[in-house]
Amino acid sequence: MRHRIFMAVILAGIGLASVKAEAAELKIAFVDVKAAIENTKQFRAGEKQLEAIKKAKMKELESMKQRIVQMDKDLTAQSLAMSPDRLSEKQQQLNDLRKQFQRKLQDAQEEMARERNRILQGINVKFGKKIREFGKKNGYDFILTRPAVLYVSPARDVTAQVTKMLDASK
Repeated sequence: MRHRIFMAVILAGIGLASVKAEAAELKIAFVDVKAAIENTKQFRAGEKQLEAIKKAKMKELESMKQRIVQMDKDLTAQSLAMSPDRLSEKQQQLNDLRKQFQRKLQDAQEEMARERNRILQGINVKFGKKIREFGKKNGYDFILTRPAVLYVSPARDVTAQVTKMLDASK
């Protein structure tokens, strides 16, 4: 019985040794996907577009906000001199303007999110193709991403190379 257990331990040790030898031959790389994508020319150009859209939306919303503030000040200052019907009408106008502001703000946020997703979707499709091409071209067995790895030697980080490859492709 002891002899069988001893043989099983030896065979298991030999099996582990061969797995270690194979693992030493694996070629593994690491890519920070977020950094690789966000450093591409296409992403940065998309971010500039988003910033221009955001500025235009913010300008429109700021103007509307100023109208709300001014209307509120006017209503507060004149409320004692107004008839109850006129006061109610002005309060309703102010509430309607506030609702309009909230809708425009929500619409602007949704538009920005849609545009950002459109930009990222185009890059992500290209990224998937290029990372497979990069892996095959350079003989990698595995290319891991940041969330899956706790530590990576800088020598194994190919993020900059992948970003360059993405920029070079159309």
